[in-house]
Amino acid sequence: MRIVLDTRQRVGRSMRSLVFEGGTWTVYEELRIKDSRLHKALCSILKEMFRGDPTTGSGKPEPLRHNLSGLWSRRLSRKDRVIYKFDADYIYIFAIGGHYNQH
Repeated sequence: MRIVLDTRQRVGRSMRSLVFEGGTWTVYEELRIKDSRLHKALCSILKEMFRGDPTTGSGKPEPLRHNLSGLWSRRLSRKDRVIYKFDADYIYIFAIGGHYNQH
C-alpha cells in the first residue's frame, strides 16, 4: 500500500510530497495513539525534511550502506529510526520504529 500526502500547494513554493510505503502509514497512526512523544519526534523530523535538505538536521541523518544503500536513517529515539529516501518531488518513508524494523 502507498499513501501520498501532497503538501506542495500549501505554501505556494516548491515542497516535496510525503509517501508512506508499505505499512508505514499504519505505524504512523499507531504512534499517534500509543506513543505521543515518539510521534511528535517523527512529525518534527518530517517537517524539517520538508523545509530543507533531507540530508542534514536533527536525528543524525546518515546514508545507509550495503543492501540498504540509497536509503537514509534518522533517529527518533535511542532505539527508533525513520528510514527514508528522497528525490526532488517526494520523501518516501520505508520504515518507522526499532532499529531498521517496523515498530
